[in-house]
Amino acid sequence: LRTPTMLVSVLLLALRIDLAQSSGDLITGYPPNTDVDPHKAIDKDQALLEDALANDDFETAYYWYSVGGNSVKSDGSNRTIQGFSTGAFPKMVGTPWIEVYARYWAAVRGLTAPQYDYADNFTSDACLGTGQFEGLEDIALKELCKKGSAYQNVWMYVIWEMQDAIHDCLTGDLNVNGGAVHAWDEAVAFYSGSLEGEDGSGDGVLLYGLAEKRAENFNTTNADGMAKVNAEIIDLFKMGNARLLQGQCAQVERIRDRIVSKMTVPLIQGALRYAFLTDPAGPVKQGAKGQAEGWAFAAAVLPQMAKCDQIGSQLIYANMVYPNITSSYMIEGYESVKANFESSYECLGITCEDVGGLVNGDQGYFEGMEPCIDE
Repeated sequence: LRTPTMLVSVLLLALRIDLAQSSGDLITGYPPNTDVDPHKAIDKDQALLEDALANDDFETAYYWYSVGGNSVKSDGSNRTIQGFSTGAFPKMVGTPWIEVYARYWAAVRGLTAPQYDYADNFTSDACLGTGQFEGLEDIALKELCKKGSAYQNVWMYVIWEMQDAIHDCLTGDLNVNGGAVHAWDEAVAFYSGSLEGEDGSGDGVLLYGLAEKRAENFNTTNADGMAKVNAEIIDLFKMGNARLLQGQCAQVERIRDRIVSKMTVPLIQGALRYAFLTDPAGPVKQGAKGQAEGWAFAAAVLPQMAKCDQIGSQLIYANMVYPNITSSYMIEGYESVKANFESSYECLGITCEDVGGLVNGDQGYFEGMEPCIDE
């Protein structure tokens, strides 16, 4: 399968890669101990998926998601974004975060067994226009497809690689060129990708790039103009690497959980932004595109919310689920959604300062979307 759209997209991607390349081997400021260049190239598949969707070519988008071609394993086969989710069973079974998500989505969908491939279920349905997303407008499917791919499939796999590193640490596999250290480097590679370049100034499409976008929306950049959560996450990755090399496995577990909390911030910012933008009683009133974007972000964080506050998560679900076939979209309003997210910040390990408020250009914050106050 090589379509004209695919060939044009590959040429455009080559230009982006050239801009991101540098003489060193840092990954957004993180110095890997091992070779993870093939791993971080997974973002090129995501970029080509997004380019295809921009040209209304869902077939090619799904190709890059399910077949890939830019991230090659040591055995010569392709590493794929879809495989991050479809391969979750059995290797991720029993690890903390996949269980939270797999059991939540199984309960929502009335399944008796945990749905370990929940991310692929969401993303494949979106890219193919089937199942839960059958009959939706293309403008909505595009958002669900590309955001499900990056913010559900890749997001969980970053956590898995950290967990894998901890497992290797506990079993004593601390070789500086493999084992725990390599798995930890892989987590960074999948978090940032290759297109961000050495210092994070590139044009990436994975989780690092998302954090940068949302930081601009929510006034959560640092003095250098970098997303605060990215600065903190990269520092935590460095700290985790050092602890692994020292065999301090329990400390790495705590660092993993802090990283997960920080990785959750841009997901909440995305959900809050689109709750505001799509509220029928609000000032903007976006339609299908914004509603789909809001659901993609909410779906990526609701399992954690449900662990913290079952009732609050149900309210967010009822307001933001897309398509909403049981009630009016955002029936409780964006301020109610915001309040329910905020009530779980402490449980999620984040703060009001981490999330910030939705900025209205140079006019300050949108009314009702100001930052909450940490107690």
